[in-house]
Amino acid sequence: MPSDRLRQAALIVWIAVGTVALAYVALIVAGSVRIIWLPIAFAAGIVFLLEPAVEAFERLRIPRIAGTILSFLILAALVVASIALVYPPVQQQAIELGQQLPELYLEVINWLRDAGARLGLDVEALLTQEAIEDWLNDPANQETIQNLLLGFGAGAGQVIRGVTEAIVVIALAPVLALYILIDLDKFKKSSLGLTPPRHQEEVGHVAGQVGTALGSFVRGQLLVAVIVGVASSFGMWLIDLPFWLLIGILAGFLNLIPFLGPIVGGALAVLVALLNGDPVQAIWALVIFVLIQQIDNHLITPMIQRARVNLSPLVIVLALVIGGAVAGLLGILVAVPLTAALRIVVGHLWRTRVLGQSWQEASEAMIEITEPPERLARISRKNPDQSRLFDTQEILPTDEEEGDS
Repeated sequence: MPSDRLRQAALIVWIAVGTVALAYVALIVAGSVRIIWLPIAFAAGIVFLLEPAVEAFERLRIPRIAGTILSFLILAALVVASIALVYPPVQQQAIELGQQLPELYLEVINWLRDAGARLGLDVEALLTQEAIEDWLNDPANQETIQNLLLGFGAGAGQVIRGVTEAIVVIALAPVLALYILIDLDKFKKSSLGLTPPRHQEEVGHVAGQVGTALGSFVRGQLLVAVIVGVASSFGMWLIDLPFWLLIGILAGFLNLIPFLGPIVGGALAVLVALLNGDPVQAIWALVIFVLIQQIDNHLITPMIQRARVNLSPLVIVLALVIGGAVAGLLGILVAVPLTAALRIVVGHLWRTRVLGQSWQEASEAMIEITEPPERLARISRKNPDQSRLFDTQEILPTDEEEGDS
């Protein structure tokens, strides 16, 4: 009937309007308490990182609370050992960088002079004291300077706020992660308990898919960042590039954000090599970082991140831009995993409700599973992976239990 179709279309429109309105209100509320989201995001990352270790301890019949504390102690020991290992050379290279800053400044000035000479510009005249004084006395330039100073003041406020948030993250995130890991089983059961009984199994299945993909992404991205950092540092050391360790650490850290690590590291390495007066070294640095990027994309990441959601580079870039515009650094860090989770949920609903596919078919279409080598596969079959965030078999009652009840 036309009236039924009109009523259904109106219902869809009102649902869409209500969803947009609720999303807008949620963004306003989330913005008013924005300081809590960064600790929660880092706590979730710690949970995804340590959950396999906690469950491995449980399989060894170690109580969950003891396994959680032991996992935290192991992680803390690894962090402290890594810092103790890299701090002395990093400190030495930072001192050398500070000592060479005047020389680097002169190199930049000389480069500008040479570039100006090639373009027919008198850069020397622009750098004289008289030219600088004339520029400073210009009213338009003074207004520009005032705006810059106001911007620096606002930037200083943002820096202070950022430092405060960093302190909160460092102090609060591990505590939140500790309590979440201890009570994770209760959280699973209570979460599914809020779901209508006829949808519990499906919700548990989709949540398990999301947990598997996010856990693989977090652990894999961290391990890939370490590998990229070590490979970049070693490559820059091989070509005897100044500040090789600083550049490698920066490339590895920024690799937590897709595409960013090797790009920034390669650009910085090429700049340092050019300022060092060695174009051949700059070419070698560029070649090494291109190789690292290709090996990462086509070999390391597929091997480490066994459960991956296929996201095109365009979608990843758009997610990073939107995440950064909405929530700054936090948005950039969580943009890709949240996009992957959203694709799993929406893809499951579309394929099961619209296309009529089964859960298994929808999962295979959303998540790409990279099989391990045969030797590791035999070990995995002996000790099946129980690292999913939600496991419906251990939460949902069996047929016998339903009969007893």
